[in-house]
Amino acid sequence: MNKSVYIVFLLNIYYSYGNNNKCSNIKLQTNPPINLTEYIHSSWYIQQQQLTSYQRVDDLYCVVATYNKDNYSKVPFFSGNIISVYNYANSGSVNGNITNNSTILCARQPNNNYPEKLLVAPCFLPNILGGPYWILAAGPYSYNYNWAIVIGGQPNNYVGNNTCTTSEDKINNSGLWLFSRKQVLDEQSLNEMYNILEKQNISTQLLRNVTQYGCNYTNAFIKH
Repeated sequence: MNKSVYIVFLLNIYYSYGNNNKCSNIKLQTNPPINLTEYIHSSWYIQQQQLTSYQRVDDLYCVVATYNKDNYSKVPFFSGNIISVYNYANSGSVNGNITNNSTILCARQPNNNYPEKLLVAPCFLPNILGGPYWILAAGPYSYNYNWAIVIGGQPNNYVGNNTCTTSEDKINNSGLWLFSRKQVLDEQSLNEMYNILEKQNISTQLLRNVTQYGCNYTNAFIKH
């Protein structure tokens, strides 16, 4: 690796992982701890989310995430727990072109003591290239999740008014998602998630609505 390439590589790491000094470190739910068995037992319908480099405005239709305990997939240099990730979305309109439905990703649990901190990447990539996938909170009960907040790592982008969020144009260290077991979440639960974000100084300004009304979820892997 020549010197200029190496410098660019280091700068990418810095801007991906370095914490903006205006952004406070967030606290993930640990009491009660995240129950991954409950978390993956049925599909999640995304209600609102930020844009990412791989999911733009036209892709915010019928977005669903489904997770499965995976005893078969292999991740290089990793022998811990793996959860297979099935993402689904329509592009352009409700029941439009299907996107994010062909590649199964691997969520990895690097440390069994921190079930709320996962890494996600294509299964053939090692953990060092995985993106942080943190379960900020899930509720209302550890034995019965109706909603969940997922964030792509520590928010480093200062938005204003003492709030920060993750990147909208990266693959890793990007993304903020509000999940629901129901196709359309009730207003009270949505407000509860907003309150959690606001208490952690995580900006909600960049959240966009995901359309779930009228979706057929054709060929989607849905767990009930």
